[in-house]
Amino acid sequence: MDKAYVLREAVNYTKQLQERVKELENQNNDTRVVHHSSALVRKSEASSNKNNETNKESLFEVEARVLDEEVLIGIHCEKQKDIICNILALLEKLHFSPTSSSVLPFGNSTLIIHIIAQVSNTIHEPK
Repeated sequence: MDKAYVLREAVNYTKQLQERVKELENQNNDTRVVHHSSALVRKSEASSNKNNETNKESLFEVEARVLDEEVLIGIHCEKQKDIICNILALLEKLHFSPTSSSVLPFGNSTLIIHIIAQVSNTIHEPK
């Protein structure tokens, strides 16, 4: 065995180890995606003025992150009467049990809402 051969084998082995590390990192990332996912939804509404071809963006953004049986929901929306009650009623219909919530005003017309909810284990059939 000469020194060049030993160095070539060491380089090859190092490359194999680096490829294995990448494979394991990809598997780890795939596993995290299964347990932790998020979605962002934006509601757009077209302008009612047909002469004006621009669309106006209605402020309504929802982001949800899921971790096992728990969901973190973030909502940015315009202030509306009974919006919190309506959201909580909708979550109940979707079989979520809110465990924590916060509502913060942002400016004069915007709310930032955060809700942590558990997925209900029992789903009741509608009567």
